[in-house]
Amino acid sequence: MSDEPVSGRARGRGGRGRGKPQEQQAPGPTQPPAAQPPREGPGPGPAPSVGRGRSKGPPRQQPPQEAAAPIAAPATIVQVPPAEPSVSGRGVHRGGGRERSHASGDVPTEEMARMGLERTYKRRQPYERYVEAAYKEGDKDPHGSYGSKIELVTNYFRVTLPSEFKIWQYHVNFNPEVESIRVKYALIANLDLVIGTVKCFDGGILYLCKMLPNEVTECFATRSYDNAVIKIEIKRVAEVFSTSPQFIQIVNLLFKKVQMAMGMKLIRDHYFNPTQAVKILKHKLEVMPGFSTSILRYEAGNLLGVDIVHKILRIDTFLDCLYNLYYSVGQQDMQIFRAAAVKQFVGTIVMTRHNNKTYRVDDIDWEGRPTNTFEKGGTPMTYIDYFKERWNITVVDQDQPLLVVKPTERDRRRGEIRRTFICFQSCLSEEVRSDFNVMKDLAIHTRIGPDGRLKTLEDFLKQINASQRVKEILSPWQTQLDSKALTIPARQFPAEQLLMKNPKGDLAKITYDIKDADWSRNMRNYKLLNAVNIQQWLLIYPQKLSQPANDLADCLNRVGAGMGMRIAEPTRVELHNDRNDSFLNAIRQNLNQNVQIVVTVAPNNKKDRYDAIKKSCCIENPVPSQVVLQKTLMKKQGLMSVATKIAIQMNCKMGGEVWGVEIPVKGLMIVGIDSYHDSANKGQSVGALVASLNKECTRYYSMTEYHPRGNDALNGLTTLLAVALRKYHDINGFLPQKLVFYRDGVGDGQLEFVYKHEVEQVFAAFTSVGGEGYKPNMAFIIVKKRINTRLFSVDRNQIGNPLPGTLVDSHITKPDWYDFFLVSQSVRQGTVSPTSYNVIYDKTGFQADHMQRLTYKLTHMYFNWQGTIRVPAPCQYAHKLAFLQGQSLHRQFSALLADKLFYL
Repeated sequence: MSDEPVSGRARGRGGRGRGKPQEQQAPGPTQPPAAQPPREGPGPGPAPSVGRGRSKGPPRQQPPQEAAAPIAAPATIVQVPPAEPSVSGRGVHRGGGRERSHASGDVPTEEMARMGLERTYKRRQPYERYVEAAYKEGDKDPHGSYGSKIELVTNYFRVTLPSEFKIWQYHVNFNPEVESIRVKYALIANLDLVIGTVKCFDGGILYLCKMLPNEVTECFATRSYDNAVIKIEIKRVAEVFSTSPQFIQIVNLLFKKVQMAMGMKLIRDHYFNPTQAVKILKHKLEVMPGFSTSILRYEAGNLLGVDIVHKILRIDTFLDCLYNLYYSVGQQDMQIFRAAAVKQFVGTIVMTRHNNKTYRVDDIDWEGRPTNTFEKGGTPMTYIDYFKERWNITVVDQDQPLLVVKPTERDRRRGEIRRTFICFQSCLSEEVRSDFNVMKDLAIHTRIGPDGRLKTLEDFLKQINASQRVKEILSPWQTQLDSKALTIPARQFPAEQLLMKNPKGDLAKITYDIKDADWSRNMRNYKLLNAVNIQQWLLIYPQKLSQPANDLADCLNRVGAGMGMRIAEPTRVELHNDRNDSFLNAIRQNLNQNVQIVVTVAPNNKKDRYDAIKKSCCIENPVPSQVVLQKTLMKKQGLMSVATKIAIQMNCKMGGEVWGVEIPVKGLMIVGIDSYHDSANKGQSVGALVASLNKECTRYYSMTEYHPRGNDALNGLTTLLAVALRKYHDINGFLPQKLVFYRDGVGDGQLEFVYKHEVEQVFAAFTSVGGEGYKPNMAFIIVKKRINTRLFSVDRNQIGNPLPGTLVDSHITKPDWYDFFLVSQSVRQGTVSPTSYNVIYDKTGFQADHMQRLTYKLTHMYFNWQGTIRVPAPCQYAHKLAFLQGQSLHRQFSALLADKLFYL
C-alpha cells in the first residue's frame, strides 16, 4: 500500500524496560531443549573478533539450569566493579540531574498510544529546566478566539501552596566525598536529631522548615557498609519563599516521597506499582503500570500533571535470549553466532531487577566470567560472592560471558572502567515489534481509553489524599493536592475544505466529517490537483509474483484514469529469483532517462533488500521508486483501494499534487525540520529540511545534512535554507516575504540552544541569498509530540476524545510562553495525544488565530494519508526523509530528486 520499509519505527516515543521488586523471586533461566549443544556456547576459548564484541571464547558446554538458591542469578552479568552499595532513596544533583550510566534511546515503550512501538526516546531533563526562558514577544497576546467555545477535562490537578511560607536552603558537603546518592540519603537520615525529621534533600541541596542555629553545622555519621565515619558540613545558603520558582522544585521532590509512601518503586524517571504488574506468559513479557508526574507553574497556577505510563520487560533473562540465539543460528558456526549476538544485543537496554536500574550494552566480553574478581575494600572478590553477599542472588551459570557497559563520568573519577549486574533484557526485538499478535496483546494493557484513563488518574489522587502517611509528608510544607481533574476552556475549529478538481477539470471544494477526519471516500469522484501522467515506468517482480504484479498494473491503469492520471503499460521485468542483486541488476539494465518511476514487487519485508533498492534508486541511479509487498496485493477485493493509494504515492514521487487547502497568505514559505539518528553511522544524526515552493504549499524542496548525535540542532541550516530560498526564487521569480518554521525533534532542555543556534542561522541564510536588504518576516515554532498532556471531552457525562480541530491556548499553557495545544488527528482506540506548539520567535505579524489556523490547515496536507495527521505536513515530510536516510541510505541522496517527495 505505502512504500514499505521494513525495519525500525519512524519515531521515537521511547519506552523503557523495568524490573520487578527485589522481594519477588527472580525467574531462573528457561529449561534448555532436550538436545544438548556441544561444548560450544558462550564459554572460554579462542574465537576471532566479531563486530564490537571481543569474541574470545566458544559457547559453554551446558545450557543454563534452574537455580536452587533463594534467588537465582538468571542472567548474563554486565561487567564493571560495583559502585558504593546503595542504601536508600534517590535524588537529583543540583544543576545536573540524576547520574545515569547509559545514553537514551532503543528502549521498550512506557506507553503505547498506538499498536507499534517507536524507538527513539529522549531523557527527561532535571528539575532545573522548570525555571524556563520566556519566549513570548513583549505584549504579544497568545490567545485566539476563532472557533466554537467548548470545555475539556485535563490530566492536571491543582496544587495549593502556602501564600506566605519560608524555608531555608543549605548546601551539604561530605568529607570524604560520597558518590552514591543512596548513601548520601542514608547519611542525612541519620541526622534527624540535629536537623529534624521534616526535610527535603536532593543529593546536594537540603531544604528545612527551620533555620539551624549556626550558619555552618558540622555533623558526623557512620557509613553502614564499611563503618567509615563521614564528616557532613551543612552550610546555610539562602531563604526560599513559597512564591519563588525554586519552591516548585521542592514540591516535585516532595511528590517523590509521596509516591514512595504509596508503595511505588522508582525505575529511571517514573514510579511504578510492582504489585499491579501483569505477565503475558505466552510472549514472556511483563507490563507494569505507573505514573509520570510533574508539578509546574501554568497560566491557571500551580498544577500537577499526571499520566499513566507502562514498563515492558521480558520475563526471560538476557542469558536465555543469548541461548535462544545460539540454538537458532550458532551451533555450527561460532563466528555467525557471535556476530549475530553483537548485532542483536549491543546497543540494547538491560535491567538489573535487584535495584531497578537500566544500562545500555556496549560490548560482550566473551572471555569474562562471573568467577572474575574485582577489588572491594582492598580485597579481591568474585562477582559470584558479591551478588550473594550484597543481594542474596546465587549465580548458577558460572561459565556465562559478561556484558560490558561504558562507565559514567562518576565511575571514571573513581578509576572504574566497568559495572557488574545481574540483568534481564528490557528491549523488545524487531521480531517482537513486528509481531502483530504480541503488540495486540500488549495493547490490551497499555492502550487505555479516555474514560478509563481519567478514572485511574482521579482514583490515584484520591488514594494519595486519603493516605495518612502522605498527609504527614505534605502538611509541614502546607501543600495540598486536588482530587478532581482540572476543567478548562477550549475551542473547536470547523472542518477545512479541500481543493481538488471535478470531472471537468475545474477547481472544486470537498468536505469531510470532522469526527473521522478522513476524506478517502469523499475524494473518489474528484481528480488530483496536479496529476502527472506516467508514460514509461518499470515494473520489476520475481517470476512467482507475476500474477499479483500484473493485477497491480491493471488496477493502476483503471484507478489512474479516475484521478486524472494516464498510466501506460509498464515495462515488465520478470526475475528468476528474489535475490537482492537480481533486483539491482534489473534496475541498472532497464533504466534509462525516459523512465519516470520504478515499481518493485517484493515477496517479504527484508530490510536489506529494501535498503539496496532505495540506495540504487536514490543515490546510484536517481529515479523515484516504489516498493510494494506481496501481502499488500493478495486480497483481491481490496486491490482497487490499495492501487488508489499506490497511484497517489507514485504521483507525489514524480512531483504531482493531490489536494490543497486555502492559505490566504502571499509570498509564504513553510519549512519543516526534523532529525533522526543514523543506524549505521555511529554518533551521527540526519537533519532534514523540507521547504514549500508554491503558494498552495503543495510542492516541496528537500535536503539533508549530518550532525553529531546528541546535538539535535542543525549545523548546516544556513546552507540548506539558502538552497531552498534560491529554488523558491527560480520558480516564483521572487523570494518569500514570510517564512514559518516548524521544528520537530527538540526537547525542552535544548530550546535555548536551538533558539540561539538555528534562528541565527536562518538570518544568515537571508543575508546570504538576498543581501543585507532582504529581511523577511519569520516565525520559528517548536513542535512536540512526546508530551504527557491529555485532553478529555465530556458529553452527557460520557468521557471521550476531543474531536480533530480542538485547540487549547490557556490555563495549561506556560505564562511566559506563546504556546498552544492542538488535537488535529482522529483516533479510534485509546486516548488521543495533543501536539504542543511553542512559538519561540515570531515577527510575522500574525495574530494567534492566524498562527493556530495555519497550523491546523497544514495538518491536512500530508499526501500519504487521506486524513489529518498529528503534525503539520512539512514536519512529517522532514521526518520521513530523515528516517529514510538514517535507516536505509546512510548518505546523501541525489539532488535530482530534491524537488520531489520521493521518500513517501
